[in-house]
Amino acid sequence: MRPEFKYGLATGAGVCLWVLLEFLLGLHTARLDLGQYTGYLSNLIPLTGLFLLLRAKRATIYDGRLSLGAGIGSGMLASLVASMLVYSFLVTYNQFINPGWIDQALEWKVARLRAAATSESDIQDRITLFRQAYSPVGLLSSI
Repeated sequence: MRPEFKYGLATGAGVCLWVLLEFLLGLHTARLDLGQYTGYLSNLIPLTGLFLLLRAKRATIYDGRLSLGAGIGSGMLASLVASMLVYSFLVTYNQFINPGWIDQALEWKVARLRAAATSESDIQDRITLFRQAYSPVGLLSSI
């Protein structure tokens, strides 16, 4: 198996497991304030996967020099494989595993925005953007 596919699948599976762990710990339902920060930590998984991929690719080259183009190409292919896996998982997650989390997250965000005296029109715009971002089309563009 090509290293790009191996590390892409591992990275995608890592992100999916991270999201499931957040769900099981209640970070998408009861502890949304903590879940907001653990979502940022999930970015370490793709960075680690890409680092390990490039290190493995460099080790297979005789002189240990990986060209910039080859490195970018490998990273793009591995990222594409990982993103297809994560996209499929997130659509399934949003529709079947935890379909109510978007509404709970919006209630929490709206309460915080109202406490900060944000205008109702701005709150409505943010609600619309949030719902669009987690729709299947929105996920496709953000992933």
